Amino acid sequence: MSHLRESSHILPENNVYTSQYCEENIYFLAQRMLAQPNIEGKWDINIIFISNPSRTVTYINSRRASSSIYNAVIWDYHVILALRGSFAADRDDERGTWVYDLDTRLPVPYHWEEYVERTFPGHSDLPGQFQSLFRVVPCKVYLDSFASDRSHMIISDPSHGPHYLAAPPSYPSAQGVSHNLMSDFVHMGGDVSGFGTVLDFASFKAWCSVSKPDVGGGM
Repeated sequence: MSHLRESSHILPENNVYTSQYCEENIYFLAQRMLAQPNIEGKWDINIIFISNPSRTVTYINSRRASSSIYNAVIWDYHVILALRGSFAADRDDERGTWVYDLDTRLPVPYHWEEYVERTFPGHSDLPGQFQSLFRVVPCKVYLDSFASDRSHMIISDPSHGPHYLAAPPSYPSAQGVSHNLMSDFVHMGGDVSGFGTVLDFASFKAWCSVSKPDVGGGM
């Protein structure tokens, strides 16, 4: 059992948030992170897409879980932000990786070891279709490349016609009308392409434990 660690980082005030639009929430959080002088140049900022080929990943301690048992959900994908750095050897809070997950019941930010332990418990024992892969995308690559027209949130049925699964944000969608969310970020099938680097669970934990940035801008 790992011990709880305290962080000197805080979640920026008045951060943009709309339920079920995690990729946009993290997009705006990333913009604000880059604007903070105590982070830019000192911490490696990355965006993490969590999914798998079947788009059925198990996620524990979700704020949206309908059951109180583990607060568990099965999602097609999820998006978080990670700060990683090691620039002050005498400061525990400036070593390793800190996770910003705007949809968890856990503290925000949370040290990666506690976050992984409480969000993906027993991960290796899950059937393969429920195990997570992690696409690590450098922050600036994400801000320059991500585009969503929110079409992935629209469904159609005979009684209601086309409608959103969840009410969209009131602000304009990111990067205009084009859409590469599913193809270049969420997709993790056999022909993995897109931005960043896709890691399995063990490789993601190894990445979190290393402070020096080593993930490039594409595959």
